[in-house]
Amino acid sequence: MDQAYFEMQWPRERITLTGFAHEIMNYRYHWHPALYELSILLQGEQEFCRGSEPQMLGEDDVILISPGTGHASYGQQADTCALVLHFSAAAWKPFVKKGQLCDFPSCLSTEKDRYDPRYNRIRFYAAQICQAAMEDRPYAQVIARASLDLLMATLYTAFPFQTVRNVDEEDDQRRETVTRLISYIEQHYREKISLEDLARFSQYNRTYVSTLFKNTVGVNFYEYLTRVRFQKALMELSVTDKNLTSVALDNGFSDLKSFNARFRETLHRTPAQYRASLAPNRVLGGDSRRLLGDQDPLLKKKLGEYLRLPADHGQDQRAGDPGRLHPDGGESPSSFRPGPGGAPDPGARPEDLQTDRIQLPGGVRDPQRV
Repeated sequence: MDQAYFEMQWPRERITLTGFAHEIMNYRYHWHPALYELSILLQGEQEFCRGSEPQMLGEDDVILISPGTGHASYGQQADTCALVLHFSAAAWKPFVKKGQLCDFPSCLSTEKDRYDPRYNRIRFYAAQICQAAMEDRPYAQVIARASLDLLMATLYTAFPFQTVRNVDEEDDQRRETVTRLISYIEQHYREKISLEDLARFSQYNRTYVSTLFKNTVGVNFYEYLTRVRFQKALMELSVTDKNLTSVALDNGFSDLKSFNARFRETLHRTPAQYRASLAPNRVLGGDSRRLLGDQDPLLKKKLGEYLRLPADHGQDQRAGDPGRLHPDGGESPSSFRPGPGGAPDPGARPEDLQTDRIQLPGGVRDPQRV
């Protein structure tokens, strides 16, 4: 594997797991209808907008984005990099009633709490998943799935949450209809389109189309249409030299004022201010990513910190200073001991683990013997 990217699937349970490490560039607005996104900032400063909430993330900060939530991020400085996991909403089936999923708005670390035990665990399990997948060890799928289950258990037990409807569990006929409607929007978003247009296209009545769209996609038709227009306009703003009015009109906004309003609501600045902040060598178009290599020194260093063993007990791993404690005087976030059922837990003693072993829910195993 040359790039820090992997995909895993468990088809019987309809669970997919994707991970990658990449450099954060210009804003690119998007959402995932049926996937959670877990992002861990490896280095630099990242401005992250989740929904309409702007957040400034620092090194080792964690943020979780629920399915259907619009979001975008922007690297505040060169070499800002993040580790990202995408996993299916279907993975929550053991935790919630049928047709529901969990939303965790409070899973967002800050300078004050980024090294709390719950965030230590999240980084640890994420690092175990990535290490197993990218090193392609025997039983990598078993290790990754066990770590994903433990990561989700940490979210479920350590963070307040609310249950919301899982729109991905609508029946196949409804999903097929909505897929056609979304395709129509993608083809005609530059034009003036309405619910009546979708009703004529789908041959259903307006009220049914409106209800079906909201129940299946999670947002109403007009919000979805505006998201698509904003997504396309934001990209044009970044990669072309069109004037602002042309960017707005060419992507379906009625005028520059409405584009400005949406821009301020989502990214809390004007399009002109954002364009002025862009560095030419830090702009990516389309859906492309600037991935790190799987042997990238930064990635290996950070995964090592998140999986640091008890021999480094009490050290500040980020600073690389063996005698420096964290500001709160607590233990290093990268020390772990087996918890209940063999699950890894921060705060281990040196005798609890060995340096050449991988953590599994059933205990500690030597990777050479797995």
